[in-house]
Amino acid sequence: MSIHSAAFVCADTTASPVFVKNIFVEQPENSAIEITGLGFFELYVNGKKISSDVLVPPVSDYGERDLSTLYYPISDTFSHRVYYCRYNLSDHLNRGDNAIEIQLGNGWYLQNERTGEGKLSYGKPRLAFSLTVDGKEYLSDETVFWHDSEIVYDNIYIGETHDFRHKDTLLKPVECIDAPSGKLQESDAPHDKIIRKIRPVVIFKDETRTVYDAGINLSGVVSFMQKAAEGEETTVTHAERLKENHELWVRSAGELPQKDTYISDGEAHFCMPKFVFHGFRYFEIIGKAEDVWVHEIHTDIPVRARFSSDNAVLNFLYTASIRSLYSNMHSAVITDCPHRERLGYTGDGQLTADLAMTVLSAEKLYEKWMRDIADGQDPETGHVQHTAPFGGGGGGPGGWGGAIVIVPYMIYLHHDRVDILREYYPHMQKYIAYMESRSEDGLVVREEPKGWCLGDWCTPDKIAIPEPFVNTYFLIKCLDYMVEISYVLDDFDAPWAKKSAELRAALRRHYYDAEKNTYCDGIQGADAFAIDIGIGDVPMVEALAEKYEGLGAFDTGILGTDILIRVLFENGFGDTAMKLLTSEKENSYGAWLKRGETTLCEYWSEKASHNHHMFGAPLRYVFSRALGVDDSGGMLIIAPMELTFPITMEADMETKFGHVFIRRKISEKGEVMTIRSTYPAFFRYRETQLSLKTNEETILQFYNFSH
Repeated sequence: MSIHSAAFVCADTTASPVFVKNIFVEQPENSAIEITGLGFFELYVNGKKISSDVLVPPVSDYGERDLSTLYYPISDTFSHRVYYCRYNLSDHLNRGDNAIEIQLGNGWYLQNERTGEGKLSYGKPRLAFSLTVDGKEYLSDETVFWHDSEIVYDNIYIGETHDFRHKDTLLKPVECIDAPSGKLQESDAPHDKIIRKIRPVVIFKDETRTVYDAGINLSGVVSFMQKAAEGEETTVTHAERLKENHELWVRSAGELPQKDTYISDGEAHFCMPKFVFHGFRYFEIIGKAEDVWVHEIHTDIPVRARFSSDNAVLNFLYTASIRSLYSNMHSAVITDCPHRERLGYTGDGQLTADLAMTVLSAEKLYEKWMRDIADGQDPETGHVQHTAPFGGGGGGPGGWGGAIVIVPYMIYLHHDRVDILREYYPHMQKYIAYMESRSEDGLVVREEPKGWCLGDWCTPDKIAIPEPFVNTYFLIKCLDYMVEISYVLDDFDAPWAKKSAELRAALRRHYYDAEKNTYCDGIQGADAFAIDIGIGDVPMVEALAEKYEGLGAFDTGILGTDILIRVLFENGFGDTAMKLLTSEKENSYGAWLKRGETTLCEYWSEKASHNHHMFGAPLRYVFSRALGVDDSGGMLIIAPMELTFPITMEADMETKFGHVFIRRKISEKGEVMTIRSTYPAFFRYRETQLSLKTNEETILQFYNFSH
């Protein structure tokens, strides 16, 4: 059986066609189908949906398309691939006649209404499948027919319109068309599912509209029963925020409305979108609707690390980070937000990759997303795009393009995947060459003509930290990773250490003020960047800690915030890091909690999106530094940083060595730590070093006798 033998077919519509193939089966055992429907498909056998998967197949850069409409022009050459899914149908087919039905949704394949980055559609939705039943093969070809469905409008950014009066089931012949130019590849990533149902609360109702609160910001859809007269409409509009008069504030989710419409035929109908998801907490229903539910949808990935503490802000940082990551995991891509852009921004994704693989079992998602990143890299210049799969968008060559190095490195650290390093090492080398080609006097100073060249992003005030400083920092950081990677891959003659040293000297030459002992006047965490790559000194670290101890909040963007917290922890100022992470001042996680957020925001202020995950990156240091669980090497090490910050916190973690539970209570009297592990571990704290046995609870007490 092979989908490679199948023809791609399409229908004479751009709505949501249903394709039909009738087959006669003598022995339904040993039956399976390989299938792809672009953008999305749902497969039914004899009227029943055969899988709980939704929004499949995984999104990719399917094939060639017109890039001339891009607002930030790109002349790069891409690679392309198309994913297909494989399902066992042995329990779904009957002996005798069977009807195979596949409904298509446009997804990102045909999307021509959100043009914020340009018009980037691939063309009409299309279908291909190969069904094998007891050794006999049935292919998508001219023997497939199609008919219209109730879905008369479908856009991934906006929503769906279902017209239940639209009952044209007349079968029409398909058109056999060219396959997308992408390589066909079976999906090995986790798929999206309806994760749970939430009963929303009515918070406002009058004679025309009802406003509901789902309780949290999430990605998903709304369902209900419609019992209305023929021609009556019920509309559902979604938003993250409310105005004071219970009107929806939709602008944080973009200029396009997130709206589903259902037109009645006079009969009772269950109403729920099939091929879209929305980013929202609140929604408004106009028209008749009963038994209203919210369905949370995202890629099906289990939690790997659970955390709780007696500090509300730290608990918020954990839960909001998890929710924001989940809201942005769709079709095996890590996106920036679940509404306005929905793009796999490489900056956002690389920044939280370490966190995501710490708290979630997300290895396979990132392995697939790495293919998207590599597919978007120009094979000649080595340029890496700002989004993957490529969808336009702005970013920078360092914090964004560096994903080609950082993400494989994180997969390796968490899962010992040397094969990932080996696969992408040539891509990393081309990226380094690209960055050097965009440099002058040792600084990365430009990217593509007429494109973006960001340094940091989403600072509370206007971005002041210089872009060349940030981009050169990331080139150094990537080179340092490549030093380690080259040794793992036995490439002992690689020039990465030498190049890194030269760039460090260039940063000192251009940005270091010896009299003040600071880089870029310390603006927006600049000294943290320098310290992190070893071009600071002890007095600089002390001054950095003193500054943020006094400030008690962040003045940094998405990149600087993560680096600042890491530098404070790693240089003995964990108490200051904990104070920043738990602060309730303006420009802090606590400020988000106080104003009622349930997910992380795009900016420290209330502007723009309220469901971006990138500011969650520093949470990883609560696990790796404050609790000290490290499984990145050849053994499990538990080495908490010394802290006096009063807190009780605990975590249940699945490491690559097994399960670990750690509880740490810090008070004026000292500390008590409780540790359980299903794997032998090495414990290191202060002067204490010992080997922990398997499946035994160890309680360690450290008293502060000065009190």
